[in-house]
Amino acid sequence: MFSLLCLDFDERFVHTRIIRQHYVFLVDSLNAKHSGLVCELYQAQVLSEQDCETVNAEVISFIQNEKLLSMLSRKTKDQFDKFLDALDNTGQQHIRNHITGRQRQFFYHHLSVCMYVCVCMSVRR
Repeated sequence: MFSLLCLDFDERFVHTRIIRQHYVFLVDSLNAKHSGLVCELYQAQVLSEQDCETVNAEVISFIQNEKLLSMLSRKTKDQFDKFLDALDNTGQQHIRNHITGRQRQFFYHHLSVCMYVCVCMSVRR
């Protein structure tokens, strides 16, 4: 039986609210070890060598992800941004898009551009 780690979320920080809001999705979806995410985070100086060993020591991906999220919840916003970049670099853009709403922003930006072009073209007629 699995038990959830006790995460120390500080709700004052946006990135910890994002982790909490999407916690179940992240625990179920992240590929922490086999994608190279942990290595990316080590290279970006988000995780220490000990942090990497802690995550990699776990055999069950669910627990790896819980430990990683626990660590990320205590990092700075800049380090969280590096985590988001690491998701892109390890082929997990869909996770970044889901937790940041990046797809919606892309869609609404292009929708507004299309609407602007349509309005400009109709005015020229």
